[in-house]
Amino acid sequence: MDKKKKKIRRKYFRHRELRFSIALVILWSLLAMAFLTYLTRELGGKIELGLFFFIIVFAGYAVVVVFLTLFFAHRFVGPFERLKTEMRIILSGDYHRRLCIRNNDDVYIRSFISEVNKVLDELEKMKLFKEELHANIDYELQNIVSLFENRDVSGEKQRETMIAFHEKVNTLFK
Repeated sequence: MDKKKKKIRRKYFRHRELRFSIALVILWSLLAMAFLTYLTRELGGKIELGLFFFIIVFAGYAVVVVFLTLFFAHRFVGPFERLKTEMRIILSGDYHRRLCIRNNDDVYIRSFISEVNKVLDELEKMKLFKEELHANIDYELQNIVSLFENRDVSGEKQRETMIAFHEKVNTLFK
């Protein structure tokens, strides 16, 4: 039963940052609508109800909805164009670069960017390992080629050199 509770807890509380962001959007929307409803109620008592009053209220709701939509869409979607540009720079070979987080970026996007930066750290380590591996293998192969070009070296010495090279390659991959 304990495992089942943990699984349910993980399932529903896993994406805390995203839930917080969505709750913030809903909260601001409800507060704006409550304020607009209060304002229309107060104005409704002072102004004669009619088509003009309906148009003003409808326009007010539309302005609030458009403003909140643009504001939160900018917070959620806006950073991705900048992040795409930074990813293109990284893919072009600048493996030391990391994705930047702005102060006004959404909390969920911030956590995503920190995870992507961890992936970029591992990618950079793999790139450095690849370069080091290439340099070591190239150096050893040049030594083997020079050994084979030397006609005075015995077959047994060549064999020992190849076995040593094989063992070195195996240790590099472990």
